[in-house]
Amino acid sequence: MTRATEISKLQIDPRYLLIMLLPVVVLIAAEYLLGTFGDTSVHLEGLELKAQSKLIELSARYRFLASLFFFIGATISVTAVFTFELLSRHTRRSILTTLLGIVGVIAVSLSFSTFEPAWMPAGFDSHTLLGENLYFEVMLTASLPGCEAGGSLPDNCDKQGAFYAMEYLLDRANLFTSLSAGAVIAGMVLALSRPSALGASTHSDLEKEAVILKSAQESTQRYLYCSGILLTTGMVLMISWMAWPGDAILDKDMREAHEQLVGSLSIYRGVTYSVLILSYYLPVSLFLKVRIDAFHDAVKASGTPELAEDVAGFDIQRIATLDALKAIIAIVSPILTGAIGSFGSLSGFGG
Repeated sequence: MTRATEISKLQIDPRYLLIMLLPVVVLIAAEYLLGTFGDTSVHLEGLELKAQSKLIELSARYRFLASLFFFIGATISVTAVFTFELLSRHTRRSILTTLLGIVGVIAVSLSFSTFEPAWMPAGFDSHTLLGENLYFEVMLTASLPGCEAGGSLPDNCDKQGAFYAMEYLLDRANLFTSLSAGAVIAGMVLALSRPSALGASTHSDLEKEAVILKSAQESTQRYLYCSGILLTTGMVLMISWMAWPGDAILDKDMREAHEQLVGSLSIYRGVTYSVLILSYYLPVSLFLKVRIDAFHDAVKASGTPELAEDVAGFDIQRIATLDALKAIIAIVSPILTGAIGSFGSLSGFGG
């Protein structure tokens, strides 16, 4: 009985898991550019803070905590969807090979946010790109109950205030980020899975093939939307962190210049995340297109065109449809979030 159940489940060809290397390449390239050609030691000369800087910091801190709470909820939801589908629909062999691929993605992701290799100086630390002295000045005097005697934060924050306390939260959020990113990437790739009993497509049973292809299309759309949600909420969190201290700057010209710097970096991150989505969505779409084209050819030869009605394929003509529009929005949503964040006060992150 167990064997029969296993045969009816889906199996991914391990070769397709190589697609998971593409977002890794995108991430490495993006962080290399930022860490090598960006300025990772920005220092704001002549910095003075507003008299209300403590209230401004507290207001920004609450926005950050709200963004963090929302982001963690999104990561848990996305990971839960993927975990349920993986365990309920795939063979044990498919589960094992997929988990190995996810571990690789997590290891690379954490290398930038936690291990920080020497050849990529501070590429993932937004505060070093935006003026570390500003973050220290605004946040080190902040009061946090968790940093006081008997508080829950380690070493009572060593009298280092909100800056290190919030970095403490970000380091733990990175774990959720890496896990959920691996989940959406793997979920997209698993759309190429097939029932283990059928193996490679021969189109001997066109009705079954139509069901398989339709399910694959739905899976790619589901994980495309999950990717858009995950990376957009990640962008909101990142912008709330980057814009945190800026409104406390007393000098108007310096404050506006800093807002522009935050906006530019936000757009760079948004572009990176959108390219990241494309790096695993497009290859999966192309592989499915080949299968779908072969299926349509087989349907024509069999004289049963009604079988192909629900298998639309990735036809260029679909670009004018609502489904295509939703897909495009999902892909560019991180860029849109970064662009909105660049308007400062309009985004809710500025003063």
